[in-house]
Amino acid sequence: MDAHGTTWAQIRKYAAQGHEFASHMITHPRLAILDEPNMLYELTKSKEEILKHLGAQYTFSGEGPFGTESERVMSYAYKVYPALRNRMPEPWLKEISRGNNSNPGNTDKEYIQFQRGATTKTPMPMMKAWVDTTANKNNTWLVLTIHGVDGIGWEALSHQQLNEYFNYIKTRENKLWVATFGDVTRYMRERQNANVKTISNGSITVTLSQTLNKAMYNLPLTLKTHVPANWKLVKVTQGASRQTLKIMAATDKASPYIIYRAKPNNLPIKLKGI
Repeated sequence: MDAHGTTWAQIRKYAAQGHEFASHMITHPRLAILDEPNMLYELTKSKEEILKHLGAQYTFSGEGPFGTESERVMSYAYKVYPALRNRMPEPWLKEISRGNNSNPGNTDKEYIQFQRGATTKTPMPMMKAWVDTTANKNNTWLVLTIHGVDGIGWEALSHQQLNEYFNYIKTRENKLWVATFGDVTRYMRERQNANVKTISNGSITVTLSQTLNKAMYNLPLTLKTHVPANWKLVKVTQGASRQTLKIMAATDKASPYIIYRAKPNNLPIKLKGI
């Protein structure tokens, strides 16, 4: 139980509602100033507590307090947590940290991580502009940091401000995928490590695989498959999952296509025109 009375039972209830919980260390220290034994204590003991009370799913990610990005700290932390909010130095990911005032622009990277932190001094129009920027860019990942609510926490926003902001995000849901930090990380890594094979013989068979740890990386991926021009609808089957989809017209000279979700390393995906 913390100073404000939140219990592990309450946290488990929130987790069951879809909220992600992750490590922020034991005593909230500046990791960069700690010697090795104390740094490892902060990293590992926090993970052990979360594992004990919530399970392995919630030990995927963490964040070193105070925006720690020390190379030394990262070299230790990545051995404990597969994903860190401080920094994700993937070769295909451009990072714009909270201390960087630039907006996402042209880049040769596959994805952009656009980190922004809202404080009591941040105007609501600016916060909404972060959402608009993300909605109008491709493969841009807006990571929001809000440190408190209604006087609890650092630079805490009011629940009225948060309601207004989250409702604004919801109005853009046709252009955004709203997900936890852990799930977005999993999705991007799965996509970067995915292999798709397609065999067409009257019907279409798609095999989707990925090379990561299957217990840790298990999110469905979104696929785009071109289909014959004479198909009207497409029946998509993967194991017990069945759906019938409308065909989308290609804007170029390519054949029409469908967009659907499928699980990697599962049964083959069967596409049949109806």
